[in-house]
Formats: sequence, structure tokens, C-alpha cells
Amino acid sequence: MSNQTIENKPLRLPEWLQRDVLLNNKSRKVHSLIQEYDLNTVCQSARCPNRNECFSSGTATFMILGNTCTRGCTFCSVPKGKPELPLDSN
Repeated sequence: MSNQTIENKPLRLPEWLQRDVLLNNKSRKVHSLIQEYDLNTVCQSARCPNRNECFSSGTATFMILGNTCTRGCTFCSVPKGKPELPLDSN
């Protein structure tokens, strides 16, 4: 059976498990800085569901050698492989 009820309506998380998306000025600022400077973060590459919580506190985890990870973790969404581009000295 899929993630739907018999009435064919989507299941909802219980209220105690739901969280508001923390899109405040500080999280928007961190996100815009990441985009402006074309930075790679684990937060975005791994599609972390908690990234807005970290961004709201002014925190992000950077990938200093690019967007490719050399580790093969199966639970992570970061692109894996051997980095093809040379190190960007900037």
C-alpha cells in the first residue's frame, strides 16, 4: 500500500512532529550569500531537511574542495566520485 489512506487522501504527519520552515531574514541572507559567491555546502548538496534551521542561526557547512565527495556514503545525497576540476584557489 502507498502513503495514502483508503479515502485516497495524503497522510499527514502528526502535529507534534511537524515543524515550521524557518525562512527568516537571517536564513535568507545565508542562502543568498551562498548563491552570490557560488559556494558549495553540504547542507544544499545533501538536501539536508534541517538546513533552514542552521541558516537561521547563521551556520552552514562548506565543501572546500568542490561539490563532489570522495566518500561513498549510501545515505547521503552529495554527488560522489573523483573530483574532476582542479582546486579553485579562490
